[in-house]
Amino acid sequence: MSIRNLDWSPLDRHSDPVHADPDVVAAAQKRYAHIATTIDDATAKLQQIVSTNSDSLAGQYVQGLKSEASSLNDRLTKAAVRYHDVANEIGKYEPDLDQGLSETAAALTDAEAAKTAQTKANGMPDPQKSSDGTTTPAEQQKGNDKNKAKSDADANMSAAKTRLNNALDALNVAGKRFGDAVSARRYDDGLTDTYKDKLDAVMAKISQIFAIIGMILGVLAILIPGVDVLVLAGVVAGAVTLVANIVLYKDGKGSLADVILGAVGLGLAGLGAIASVVAKGMASAAKTLGTLAGRPRPITVNPPQLRWGPGAPIELQPVGPAGVRTGPTVTTGVNTTPGDFTIPVNPATGWTNMSDWFNNPATNWLLGKFGGVTPEIGFWQSAGMQLGKAGELWGTLFSNPLKFLGDWSGVIGGLSGFRDLSGIMAAIGGKISPLWFAWGGFNGAFGMGGLIYTGGRLQGWIPSVNPS
Repeated sequence: MSIRNLDWSPLDRHSDPVHADPDVVAAAQKRYAHIATTIDDATAKLQQIVSTNSDSLAGQYVQGLKSEASSLNDRLTKAAVRYHDVANEIGKYEPDLDQGLSETAAALTDAEAAKTAQTKANGMPDPQKSSDGTTTPAEQQKGNDKNKAKSDADANMSAAKTRLNNALDALNVAGKRFGDAVSARRYDDGLTDTYKDKLDAVMAKISQIFAIIGMILGVLAILIPGVDVLVLAGVVAGAVTLVANIVLYKDGKGSLADVILGAVGLGLAGLGAIASVVAKGMASAAKTLGTLAGRPRPITVNPPQLRWGPGAPIELQPVGPAGVRTGPTVTTGVNTTPGDFTIPVNPATGWTNMSDWFNNPATNWLLGKFGGVTPEIGFWQSAGMQLGKAGELWGTLFSNPLKFLGDWSGVIGGLSGFRDLSGIMAAIGGKISPLWFAWGGFNGAFGMGGLIYTGGRLQGWIPSVNPS
């Protein structure tokens, strides 16, 4: 029997009040019974392995095999209990379901008959008065017959609805009994999702969502390089993903590679922040030295050569009015041409400390407490300037593609930062290690590799590593 497609409006119902297909229920009962029987067969075979005398088996694997067989046998035996119970309880529920279907169908038949009777009663003639205004006994009987017919029809309709409600109540009682009998709370067989299982399901979804967000941010950071708002958002997404992956791996449902690569990525971000703080400290010190070296001072005969650090001497430029040069460059330290002298501006003094991804309103106070160089230009203003620089970079894509490629790869690979810091340090006669450039290049390569790995994991091209 399929789910009934009947008109239930006589009982004031929009649809069948019993949403059940007995054929489907019967098939489920057979399926659970078959599973229970299959488990029984498996446990019987496992029990033979467990109880077999070890003399009939050979090799060092015997004890391990018997131990594993015993453990598996115990788990399957517990599972078989639930499948047997479900099959048995479905068998008990089926007669109740059949009774419910039968009774509700009968109630519908009663209601249809009562509705027909109501229609017929309403169509019966009303008593008519005579010309003198009186009602004859015969006409009065017509009225009595109509009222009785309507009363009987209404009573039958009420009885039909009561029959329906009683059938539904009985079916609900049977359903509750069935549900209570097979409730997961009655079993401790490992087949029911625990709180941990539900948490893992949530963490798996969080990991997937934030991995996708991280990929989108990573692609945007490549297309719009040098914008620290994107970097900060990517770090936050990476941190959330790492936490979720750690929980999943701890519960045996995650990949060790996901945890390791996520931790390395966040570690590199943290080291990058430290490296940036160090670099900004060096640039700030260079700016201070450059400012001090660039201060005007009295010009004397045979002035000493001025130095910014352990580099070459700084040339003094003799200039006339309005900045017009009037004399030769002084390189020997001897003034041979009278005139005013000025010292060229040190390039280090032009450095401005813009905010990085870790220089934001939430963390700047902490950076200042540890003696860090807080940015002169705030986080959001820096972001606007960085977006402007990215726009200028893309503006050269067609007019000067080689310059675009060099600038773009310089930002992605860390060459730009290395070159800028190197220029600032050279302005005071200092040098920086080329390891700064290697560091930037490694970060860029790791970021590209992380995008490829994350995409591969999301698509299932890269399998889990060491899942339990």
